[in-house]
Amino acid sequence: MRQSPSDANEQPAGPDVPAFPCRQFPVVSRHARLLGVYPQRQPGRFMQRVRIPGGILSAGQWRALAEIARRFTPATPLHLTTRQDVELHDLSEQNVPQVQQSLADAGLTGLGSGGDTLRNITICPCAAGGTADTPDLLPLGHAIGQVLAAYEGIFTLPRKFKMSLGCERGCGRPFIHDLAFLAMRRDTHWGMKVIGAGSLGPKPVPGIVLLDWIEPIDALPLSLAAVRIFARYGDRQNRAKARLRHVRLRLGDEAFLAALRQEFEVAQSRRVWPKVALAVAGSTGAARVLTFLNGDVPHEAADAIAALADLSVSAVRIGNDHRVSVLAADDSTIDELLGRLPVLAARAGKQVNVVACPGTRWCGRALADTNGLADRIRATLASRPGSDLNIAVSGCPNGCATSAVADIGIVGGRSSVEGQPAEKYAVLVGGGKGTTDVLAQPVAAGLSADQTVAEVVRLAQVLAERAPQP
Repeated sequence: MRQSPSDANEQPAGPDVPAFPCRQFPVVSRHARLLGVYPQRQPGRFMQRVRIPGGILSAGQWRALAEIARRFTPATPLHLTTRQDVELHDLSEQNVPQVQQSLADAGLTGLGSGGDTLRNITICPCAAGGTADTPDLLPLGHAIGQVLAAYEGIFTLPRKFKMSLGCERGCGRPFIHDLAFLAMRRDTHWGMKVIGAGSLGPKPVPGIVLLDWIEPIDALPLSLAAVRIFARYGDRQNRAKARLRHVRLRLGDEAFLAALRQEFEVAQSRRVWPKVALAVAGSTGAARVLTFLNGDVPHEAADAIAALADLSVSAVRIGNDHRVSVLAADDSTIDELLGRLPVLAARAGKQVNVVACPGTRWCGRALADTNGLADRIRATLASRPGSDLNIAVSGCPNGCATSAVADIGIVGGRSSVEGQPAEKYAVLVGGGKGTTDVLAQPVAAGLSADQTVAEVVRLAQVLAERAPQP
């Protein structure tokens, strides 16, 4: 899920996280949200999200983002989201149009990165031309994006529509998307498994398998069919029940699948669809992950990534967990590349995998600090059993850090202590990380930050002891 102010109309509390009144922030128009502009909790400050299809930027675009940030937000780093987007924070209202022009000059846009439309189509790094055993899904992703961009109702959907493409291992998190395609192989032939009608939020519901196998060409009409079903049946009165999964729940799985298949057949028959072949791109035999804590990319690190992207022997891909993958022929090549760029080499070491949404640092809907808690968890778990677990910290029940599917999820809220508002946290455990339909289950609520850190350490130890031994 994205890491930014939610575009829900109100802040749901959830059963385990008490609601706390958020202060009122300036209303941003629907059109501004469609352009990726949202208000921050700081009065007069705004966030601009930039849509990065497949998580791929050219070297020039990395440099442009670094320069835009230096010019307009010199004290604030670039921010990676959990949907392969990049955000610029702490913008003044006057600077937003200048930033958008600068982005356009670099071939970048925020259009479709927010609002009630198709959001960024994410592609896991190993399916974005990254591995020798998975086809390159970038051409398919671009083709789907072009088809849906031409749909006349794409900017007036009932709510957001999220898609992912990925490998059969599921690292594209298919079960938390409105529509997801997994590349599958039968003998030597590549096709797609389709999963969809799932989403997170205060009451998450995982997706279901929509089709076991389709040809790659059929991903285009199927995507259009799913969007049309959403536009036709989505609830336009109650935003809390407006996602595609609510259509499925309202109709029932059988009726929903029947309606989707019928619309799919109609879409297939009404035009000749362009062929999109799935081809294994190449021989990248090594990968290294750069971790940017809390999603923060300092300007100088963005410059260094640009230098890395300049080198034809490597590929650079933004992931969905505040990480950037560096792909090359072998480990020695990556080591040599990073050796020239110490600001990146420092981020290539093993890090405790804690993903945190911005929380009260920027988000107007956040109820709790996330970055500070995430930093404490990293420091406490370093070198302990369970340090390789996926831990997700969300500042409110919307769960933008994907807490509901993490190995250990944390959801921030507020309660009253001796008449004063205080941050409290709920802890969940056992999620399938979106690769399966397993949701994390609550194990504790109403915890202070100190108690939350202790509970995470306890759970990490338990999970490490249960993990299969090599």
